[in-house]
Amino acid sequence: MKTASSEVVLRSLFELVDTLEDGARLPTVRDLMKRFRVSQSAVQSAFDRLRRDGLVTSQVGRGSYVTKSRHPDSGDRAVNGSVRVGGAVNPGSLLILSNSSMNERCMLVQNHMTNDMVATGGTVVQMSYHDTDHLLNLLRTAPNFDGIILQSHYELIPVRLLHLLQQKTRALVVDGHSLSGVDIDRVGTDWEEALALGLDHLTALGHRRIGLVSLDTPAQPVMSVRRAFARIDNWRGAPVEAVGPILLNGVQHPTQSVDTALAEALADCRSGERTLPFTALIYIGISDGEGIRQSLDRLSIRCPEDLSVYGLGHPTVSTEHFGRFTMAGSGHEEAASGLMDAIRMRLRTPSADASTRFLPCREVVRASTAAPSTGVESRNSEIVAHELTE
Repeated sequence: MKTASSEVVLRSLFELVDTLEDGARLPTVRDLMKRFRVSQSAVQSAFDRLRRDGLVTSQVGRGSYVTKSRHPDSGDRAVNGSVRVGGAVNPGSLLILSNSSMNERCMLVQNHMTNDMVATGGTVVQMSYHDTDHLLNLLRTAPNFDGIILQSHYELIPVRLLHLLQQKTRALVVDGHSLSGVDIDRVGTDWEEALALGLDHLTALGHRRIGLVSLDTPAQPVMSVRRAFARIDNWRGAPVEAVGPILLNGVQHPTQSVDTALAEALADCRSGERTLPFTALIYIGISDGEGIRQSLDRLSIRCPEDLSVYGLGHPTVSTEHFGRFTMAGSGHEEAASGLMDAIRMRLRTPSADASTRFLPCREVVRASTAAPSTGVESRNSEIVAHELTE
């Protein structure tokens, strides 16, 4: 009886596969059990046959997909409309999703990926959204894509959005490390590595009292830097007093203006002598380079004479470094290349485990950092001497 049931399911699946495009999602085991009123083992047996014939691939938690491209007659077409060029699998269609408050870095990454797709004959659809429910309604009627990239800007990503996106593509990649604990490919920056570059640079200049300011957000990338910074009391043999982290009240997104919030935060830090408790300041998660400059001007703080400022961000993005801020982080071109590589890898090996890729960090030194001034340096020496005698 089991064999007869399995054959019925198998014939139906053979016919279905014959009419579907590469990469199309097949009905779930549960759906087939209900449709044919057969046992789970009967359905699994049918899928096993299709997998042996190279017609189907199955992924835990993702479902089963048509893979006609593995047959000798598949030609140059790869999965779900993607195209093989040499040994590479390039997506034929790509959807890039971004929150409507995206910053310049996100736009630069999108432009770079669009140029990559056009060069290989692919098509790109770019969508920005403000309301998740409205986006879900649009996506339900949208066609499937070879690849989808979701750009994350420290905002929460609803599970229902991820679930729908997985149904719309075989290659979903998240731009950023705000997402964790799910079987979805991610590409982002190791911000603790960027922090290490900043501390190396500032301590080499002679700074021993260093502050950290960040967005008021629970996003994982920012939280990891806060935790790492809070643990610092000795950096590569140099005693360091870590001040902070200082949270910018009401500033939860990188593109929000920070001039007022940062000016208020720095003013609150000043002592009775109107001096700051640190000679250098590191910031994380802020895209508003002009706002940083304005906040310093508002308080008559000269940079770098009174305060060295070091950004953890994207050194190739002009609105972040503003031509003056020393910065460590990943470049937008590396991000675009890393995201496209992740899409190609998922199309080439659909059953591989989800991966987390860290982009290489670089440092670009500009005019915002220098050795502490003589008066500040003297106070640093007193701190170092005090710590060494404890």
